[in-house]
Amino acid sequence: MRTDIAHDEPSTDHGERTVRPPPAKRAFYDLPGALTRVTAGDVAAGLAAHALGRGRTQFVDEIRAFLDADSAGTYSSYRRALGAALRALAATDASRRTVLLPAFCSSDFVDAVDGVGLDVRRYDVDPETLAADVRSLRDATDDDVLAVVAVNVLGYVSDMVAMRTIADDADCYLLEALGYGLGASYDDRRLGTYGDVSVLNFQQGKPIPVGGGMAVSRHPDVTFTDVGRDPTPPNVAALAGYALVQDPRRYYAYSRLAAELDRNTDGHHHVTTHPDAKNGVAYDADARFPTMSNFQCAVARRVFARNRKERSERARNAAAYATAFTDLPQVRPIRPLQGVADHQWVRFGLLVDSHERRNEIAYTLDAHGFETSRLYDWPKLDADAFPGARALQRRILPLPTHHLVDDADRERIVELVAHVCEAYDDQLH
Repeated sequence: MRTDIAHDEPSTDHGERTVRPPPAKRAFYDLPGALTRVTAGDVAAGLAAHALGRGRTQFVDEIRAFLDADSAGTYSSYRRALGAALRALAATDASRRTVLLPAFCSSDFVDAVDGVGLDVRRYDVDPETLAADVRSLRDATDDDVLAVVAVNVLGYVSDMVAMRTIADDADCYLLEALGYGLGASYDDRRLGTYGDVSVLNFQQGKPIPVGGGMAVSRHPDVTFTDVGRDPTPPNVAALAGYALVQDPRRYYAYSRLAAELDRNTDGHHHVTTHPDAKNGVAYDADARFPTMSNFQCAVARRVFARNRKERSERARNAAAYATAFTDLPQVRPIRPLQGVADHQWVRFGLLVDSHERRNEIAYTLDAHGFETSRLYDWPKLDADAFPGARALQRRILPLPTHHLVDDADRERIVELVAHVCEAYDDQLH
């Protein structure tokens, strides 16, 4: 259903029902959906470190120590890091071919599993928490499972104690995907220290958005290293551009230019920080994936050092959203599990009561300059087999929490959500 309720209009009285008008749109202003602070100073420091041949070794050592790991290797994209991790696990046990993935997750995981010649099996996700459905996961486990993959979508954490237990009972690996969750903990233990292997994603919008990825091992039979692999060229232009658009008015100009280029060329011109394209990866055993550059890793160290400050800013916005939506019955916040500390709040998850209303809210927010996305809504999941994940495909709405979100932005977002809910209900009456 597409209505006109996204446009500025006067308050409309329908008997006892009054629909509030939407707030005015800020002129020449677009707010990205997900962003992490990268500055011109970070780019300059990265260039200086690269010239001195420093950055990658120091960053790898820092992350390895942070996760109490034995080895680590960097890769020029997240899919390459995933592929390297899965290849390493498969090499230890040729008799097991199945990898368990959450039904609600990025296609990167399916692509990597398929690419290394393994089989995907899904388990369901709880739409109230974005955590793994422990019963569904246990039911999906059998003697053919090589690895269970835990994915912290948007930063939301699963019951890692239960997942570790299930993996141990099945005598299989636990792989933690820390795309969003690096720095958070569950049950007083850091994410990344439950798994035998962890894979980190440094793509744009993640807590360390310098491009590339990392595979980290805490298991004696699985080792990662950068030795013997050439570094990717430094992605200076990509990170300088990422730093440049960290202002809503500059992002407005950029997004309009990118959209115009998309309309008139065959390319895709939205911002990315990976130095290599993530699609079309050759996952064969002979592939020697490039490492990250010293430049990327030097920038990454500076961003990682600010993680606590960034997390505090995001938590403030998330708390304000949670309070503001308390009295709006058509939506409810997705809540982190009990036992989670230092939750990243990369975006704030809102669960809308219907697919149609979710789409109308998303359309309205986009029209008013607040970027939204429909997460992982393809392929369409079987609602009987995966009721939680299918509900998320149809009803989740991620809201921005990053450092550019000011009080006025947040208040406009809340008002727009409330406006759509009231106008949509009024239309149904």
